[in-house]
Amino acid sequence: MDNPAYDVIVIGAGPAGLTAATEVARAGLKAYCLDKLAPGGVLINLGELHDFDEIWSGPDMASRLTDDAAVAGVEIGFGEVTALSGTGPWTVETAEGDKHTARAVVLATGLDKGRLGLPNEDDYEGRGISHCAHCDAPLYAGLPVIVAGAGGWADYEAKELIGVASEITMVDAAARSALADVNHIQGRIVGLEGSDGLQSVTIETGGQRKNIPASAVFVYLDQRPATGCLPASVARDASGHVVVDAEGRTSIPTLFAAGDVRAGARYYLSDAIADGQRVAKSVVAMLKKSES
Repeated sequence: MDNPAYDVIVIGAGPAGLTAATEVARAGLKAYCLDKLAPGGVLINLGELHDFDEIWSGPDMASRLTDDAAVAGVEIGFGEVTALSGTGPWTVETAEGDKHTARAVVLATGLDKGRLGLPNEDDYEGRGISHCAHCDAPLYAGLPVIVAGAGGWADYEAKELIGVASEITMVDAAARSALADVNHIQGRIVGLEGSDGLQSVTIETGGQRKNIPASAVFVYLDQRPATGCLPASVARDASGHVVVDAEGRTSIPTLFAAGDVRAGARYYLSDAIADGQRVAKSVVAMLKKSES
């Protein structure tokens, strides 16, 4: 593989991935950004964003980042990455049978869906269990809902529900959020009840259990990093997040990680974008140094 097709392949077209690919392309390198769904990642599911001087909606921000990438010369493709092989040059394989090659790879795959860890949880998927407040909030107008989790993306989602649901309760073991207009319970959900969709949940808090009405639970707990395509040799922390150095480099020198998939990520949009910028600079510096 003497001549890889790309200088850099970015896996994941969310805010970190699109930003990284754009900065790489602006530096004059050939970048390919690959995602199994539409560009934008978690942004597609968010309403108003408040991380910036201007107020943007999630889909508008996704369009902006995608347009910036296209103008910079990023090639955007679609496919579910199933395997990475090599250590630079890399081969990136997809479930569709495609193979792409690059001198370096940036992993920006984010997080998988959250889980409560309850035995009957799957029974309520789409019938009270949701992972997208922007998508599903109108279904629960005037009804009590719960956000499982606090801080990061959970706060974004809770804001979507304010003014729509009759009551919003955030349940988290650490109770990290400080949102107004939202109830907070430090504890965990241990039961889901309802014969025709979700009607109530049981919460364990302070060593006691109590049942409260809830027509929906928006789940942002146990969101594990999406690292299924990575070689087993890549270092991870105890929660499965990819360990990186200050430049975003993993335990393999030509493999980088950015955004929520990396260890230490705080799950905020502004952090993901800053991460993409930082990693892109590191990748560009490494590749250009190798050319000199």
